[in-house]
Amino acid sequence: MSPSYSISTITQTPTIDTPNLKKILKEVYGISECEVHKLTGYDDLNFRIEKVKFSEHAHPDLVKRNETIFIVKFMNPLENSNPYLLDGQVQLAKRLRERGIPTAEPLPTIEGNLWQHINMNDTVKLPVRLFNFLSGFMIEKIGYNDSVYFLLGSLLAEFHNATEDFDHKAYDGHYIFMCMENWDGLEEEFHIQVQQGLIKEEKRVELIKKGLSDLRKDILEKKENFTKGFIHSDVNETNVLIQKVFENKYKITGLLDLGDSHRSLIIYDIGTLILYVTVDSKVDDWRPVARIIIEGYSSKRKPVDLDYVLVTMRARLVSSLLYSNRTVRINYRNEDPSYILKMQENGWEVLQRLTEDYDNGTKEF
Repeated sequence: MSPSYSISTITQTPTIDTPNLKKILKEVYGISECEVHKLTGYDDLNFRIEKVKFSEHAHPDLVKRNETIFIVKFMNPLENSNPYLLDGQVQLAKRLRERGIPTAEPLPTIEGNLWQHINMNDTVKLPVRLFNFLSGFMIEKIGYNDSVYFLLGSLLAEFHNATEDFDHKAYDGHYIFMCMENWDGLEEEFHIQVQQGLIKEEKRVELIKKGLSDLRKDILEKKENFTKGFIHSDVNETNVLIQKVFENKYKITGLLDLGDSHRSLIIYDIGTLILYVTVDSKVDDWRPVARIIIEGYSSKRKPVDLDYVLVTMRARLVSSLLYSNRTVRINYRNEDPSYILKMQENGWEVLQRLTEDYDNGTKEF
C-alpha cells in the first residue's frame, strides 16, 4: 500500500517514561524486573533491557531462552499505518536468517503473539515488540579499515541475494519518507526549510537544488533502465554488528533495523552504503572506500548500474540532510536533537566534494 505524507506528518513514536515502560513489559511479556537503557533512533522508540527476570505468566518459549538482555521496540506511526508491515518484517527477518544473515528474532507475548498494540498516550496506539539481543559491536567501536569495507559490501550483496525472490503484500507500494520514491515530498520539504530559514547559506541551497535535479535527470526520468530489487535502504555504521575474529578478520553478527526496507533500485542501496561509510569514516576521498565495498559486493553478486553510484550517493545525502532538519523542524518528541543532526556535522562538506566530483564527470573509482 502506498503511504501518504504531508508537510506535517508525524514520523516519530511518542516517548514513554521508565515506570510506564516497565508496566507495559510486565503486562505484555511477564517481565517482573529489568534495567532500562534508552537507545538512539530517528523514528522508532527503542530500549535495551538488562538483568531481566520473568514472572510465572511469561511465555514458556521466552523463559527457556535463559537470556537476561533484550531489545524493546515501539513501531513508529507511519510504519504502523501499513496493516501488513508487522508480518512483512517478521517474514523478511526470517528469510534473512534462513540465508545466513543474522537478524533479531521477535519473541512471544504472554499470549504467544509476536507484537501487541498498546496505548502510548491518550491519542496514540502502537505495537510493542521484544527481540533477542544480538552480540557484537557497531562499526564505530571497531574502526574502519579495508577488511570492514569489504565485509560490508559482501553483506549488502548477500542481502540482495537473499531477497531476490522475497515477496510479501506489505511491500506493495510501500516506501519511507526519505527514500527516492518520495522525491517530490523531499523537494517540497526543501522549499519549506528554505522559507523557514533552516537552510540559509546560498551555497547549501544550491547544493540541495542540484542534488534534487540531478537525480531526476539521471535516474528518475528513466527508471525503467535500472535494475530493480528489494533493498535494505539503511545499511550504515549503526545498523551492522561486527565481531573481530582475529587480526584484520571480522564477521557479521547482526543486521539491524529492517524498517526502511522496500522495493526499489539496487543502485540506491549500493550508493547509500558507500555514502554512509564515507561520511562516518570522515575520509577525504570516497573512491578508495567505494572500490573496496564494490570488491566485497562482487565477491557475492555482480554489481549493477555503477556509473550512477555518485548521483545516488548525493541523493541519499540530500535526503538525509533534509530529513534530519525536518525531524528537528517538527520536534515532536521535544528532545535533544544531537543524534538526529549527526549527519550535519560533516555532511555538507561531503556533499560539496561529491558535487564537485560529479561536475567533473567522475564515474570510475
